[in-house]
Amino acid sequence: MQDFSEKLDLFARAVEQQDGAAFGALFTEDAVYHDAIYGAVHGRDAIAKMMEVDWYKDGDRWLWDMIDPVCDEQRGYVRYVASFRSVNRFSEGNRIVAPGVGMFDFKDGLFCTYHEIANGTPALWDLNVRGEHLQNVVQRIADAQRASPSLADHYRGERS
Repeated sequence: MQDFSEKLDLFARAVEQQDGAAFGALFTEDAVYHDAIYGAVHGRDAIAKMMEVDWYKDGDRWLWDMIDPVCDEQRGYVRYVASFRSVNRFSEGNRIVAPGVGMFDFKDGLFCTYHEIANGTPALWDLNVRGEHLQNVVQRIADAQRASPSLADHYRGERS
């Protein structure tokens, strides 16, 4: 994808401006966004809603930096730092920072899949996620990882 860096800039600015329409427009109609916290979100409209509504119910004053993007015609990778000010009653006002890596697949000049690996543990701690809630979040993340076909050999400890 020749304009990957430009699309990443549009992605980041859409998040910072809470512009779901601009965010969704970067994705195909049938895209899947694998969010480290919210899980798999299917379809352009649902992806736009996740960012515009769900992310902003947890925080405001988002910043998103895309660092060292690389790509070919099929997929792209970028390091990122995302942050926001918490608006939840347990951590209101705390600045939440999550560095990670975004992995994009392309179709017809748009993003058709997005996966991320984020260092969310400090973010969960800064959000004051504790006890059963923390257990539920970690359990969902662990279950999704164990269900990944690409990791099956590693969980078995042998190649198939």
